[in-house]
Amino acid sequence: MSRRRWTRRWATLAIALVLALAWAVPLLWVVSSTFKPQQEIVGPERRWLPAGPTLDHWRNIADPQGRAVGVGRAFANSVVVALISTFSTLATSSLAAYAFARLRFRGREALFGVLLATMMIPNEVILVPLFLQFHRLELLNSYAALILPHAISVLGVFLLRQFMLGIPSDLIDAAAIDGAGAFRIYRHVVLPLTRPAMATLSVFAFLGSWNDFLWPLIVVNTPDKQTLPLALITFRSAYQMLDYGTVLAATLVAVAPPLLFFVFAQRYVIAGISRTGLKG
Repeated sequence: MSRRRWTRRWATLAIALVLALAWAVPLLWVVSSTFKPQQEIVGPERRWLPAGPTLDHWRNIADPQGRAVGVGRAFANSVVVALISTFSTLATSSLAAYAFARLRFRGREALFGVLLATMMIPNEVILVPLFLQFHRLELLNSYAALILPHAISVLGVFLLRQFMLGIPSDLIDAAAIDGAGAFRIYRHVVLPLTRPAMATLSVFAFLGSWNDFLWPLIVVNTPDKQTLPLALITFRSAYQMLDYGTVLAATLVAVAPPLLFFVFAQRYVIAGISRTGLKG
C-alpha cells in the first residue's frame, strides 16, 4: 500500500507539473518578448531570451504618439471601475445573502428561487433594455454606466448565502440574546466569519468587471472613458504586424493585475469554495 501511495503521489505531482508548465510557458514567453526587438520575436533571429534587451515596447505603451488610446488612462479607468464594482458587489451581495440566509419573511424561498432563475438569462439578452435604461437616465459614457451593471451579482448572493447557512445558529442566538439587532449581528458576527467566501466573490467580481468588453464597447464613446479591453483592441488595430512586442506589452499590462489579485487571494478562495458547497 505504501508503494502504491508513493507512486500515486508522484504521478499526481508529475501531472500537476506538466499542467503548470503548459500554463506558465506562454506567459513567460510573453514577458520575454516585451523586451526583445521585433526580429527576435517573429523574424529569423527569434529566440526565447532577448540577446539585446530593449524598452522600446514599453515606451510605446507610455507614449503611443497618437497611434492608439493611451494605455495608462485606460488602465486607470479599469482599476477604478473594477475596484468600485468589486466593493459594491461585496456590499450588496452580503446584505442580500444575509437576508435570505438568516432573516425570516414571507415568500423568502420563492423570491430566492426567482433570483436564481435569472442566472439562466444570458447577458446579451438584456443589453438593449439596459442600454435604453441608461440612455433615459442620461448616464451613457460615464463611470456610472460602467460600474452599476456590475454592482449586483446573483452568483454572489448565492455563494454568500450558502456560506452563511453554515454559520452555527448558536452564535446568532447568543448575539440576539445580548441585545444585538439584525444589522449588528450581520456586521459583527456574520460578516467576519464570511471572509473566505467574500474573498472568493471578490476575485469573481474583479475578473468579471476587469475583463468586460461588450458593455463598455456599447456605452462608452470617448477615449477618456475607455477601459483596458477597449484600449487593447485599439493597440491591436494600430500596430498589427508592425510591432508584436508593443501589443504583447499591452496584453501583459492587462493580465498582471487580475493575476496578482488572485495570487494574494487564492488561500481564501480555496477555503471559500470548499465551504460553500461548490467544490466538485
